[in-house]
Amino acid sequence: MSFTELTQQEIAALRRAAVWYAKYHESDISGLADDPSAYAVVEREEYLDLIAALGKLGVRLPVPDGVVDERQAA
Repeated sequence: MSFTELTQQEIAALRRAAVWYAKYHESDISGLADDPSAYAVVEREEYLDLIAALGKLGVRLPVPDGVVDERQAA
């Protein structure tokens, strides 16, 4: 199955769920901002991937406080 096979309603439902998830976990990710552990790094990267994907779907969410997107800083 590809993304193009989803209906507009299904895409909207996925978008809403992803926005909810991102907002719900924002404080968790912010709390990991200074954590150098591999776990924290992966969590931040996956969260930033979600934020980037939502941006491509037209939903602009801020990067949590203290989190630096190394991909854009370079």
